[in-house]
Amino acid sequence: MTIDAAASPLQPGDVYEGFEIRRVLGQGAFAWVYEASHANFPQPVALKLSKAPVDSEETALRALREIRILGTLSNPHVVHIFDHGLGEDERWYMVMELLQGGELTSLHDFDQPMPPLEAVRLIQQACLGLDEAHREGIVHRDVKPDNLWLQPDRSVKVLDFGLARAWDTDNTIGANATMGHMLIGTPHYAQPEQIKTGKLTPASDVYSLGVVLYELLVGRTPLFVDQRVSQVREKLIDDPLKWLVAHVKEPVVPLERYPEGQRLPRRLLELVASTLAKDPVGRPATAGVLGNRLAWIMHHDLGHTMGAVLRVIYPSGAEQRHLVLPGVHRLGVGTGPDIKLANDESPTVFASLEWAGAPHQAELRPLVVDGSVRANGSPVTQRVRLPAGTMMEMGAFRLELRYPAPKPAPRPQPRR
Repeated sequence: MTIDAAASPLQPGDVYEGFEIRRVLGQGAFAWVYEASHANFPQPVALKLSKAPVDSEETALRALREIRILGTLSNPHVVHIFDHGLGEDERWYMVMELLQGGELTSLHDFDQPMPPLEAVRLIQQACLGLDEAHREGIVHRDVKPDNLWLQPDRSVKVLDFGLARAWDTDNTIGANATMGHMLIGTPHYAQPEQIKTGKLTPASDVYSLGVVLYELLVGRTPLFVDQRVSQVREKLIDDPLKWLVAHVKEPVVPLERYPEGQRLPRRLLELVASTLAKDPVGRPATAGVLGNRLAWIMHHDLGHTMGAVLRVIYPSGAEQRHLVLPGVHRLGVGTGPDIKLANDESPTVFASLEWAGAPHQAELRPLVVDGSVRANGSPVTQRVRLPAGTMMEMGAFRLELRYPAPKPAPRPQPRR
């Protein structure tokens, strides 16, 4: 039957705007999420439906503007949006890909340290997803384990980009009445600048990523010495003000205090500390910057050889090779690109090369669409994957990305 969504949650068999509800997947502060089917979609989808109707034109316009931007994100490490709309009962809904796996919170015991390589790899993939949003001017504002989805192949997708702003009518989850300031996001992973300036930037997401990475590495929170994550959560679950005061005033406990931290590479210790700087200027500026540094540490310090080789062929026939680690790399000439093909008085960034590491294929995202970026002879106007052997062209340059050879499976040991 078709019903009014005012009765929450919807139940299996209910129909909302043509979507037949199959099961409830979960809920957040302001929306329910369902598995649903619809005649316009060949596979089941995730339907996110706000709990409350849109109460003003300003809220509606803000939500529409942001969701349109989110719908353009194509990175494989973000959840993809297929459609969105306003129901007859004036509730916003979004249609998203249906994911397998689960939230990081449900799949990992945060009181137990995760192996360093796995923890760094997980956060590095989250950086890839966040970077595209950062380049589009979107700050997530609520990075936390609940919004990091771990798929069966251990790859990561970031959930709920900017939805605290797009969907929540008053932008609040907690309140600090003493300072007259409304908290955006989750107190556990909030940023000092929420209190100091109220201005959130991509470096704010970097701070939240740093808190998650710290907890994964040592099983403790960075602001409360010698306490497991669950202990602090239970103690402060109803006191967001103490969380905020800690983010602003409490010094970060060095990772080296704990046995697990003492075994980490120096560069990783320094990088995590920089993500937790009280002043955003002291942090990596974007998730892309953080992700590239994490990839460097995985490759050079954690023993995970993972580099690909970018072969560049010049018009003269000469060749040059660049080591490419997982991350986001801007390709072009002159000043500006991360991988500079040549010096040029007229700087041009042709495209970004995004790679999550083996066994994934890299993706090419054109930043100019005048036909100068091509793959196997065809103009590239939107993000494309790069299977092994793909020949790219950027202006007068030809490029080929050569992936690392897959590691052979270990031979079974003979029984003794």
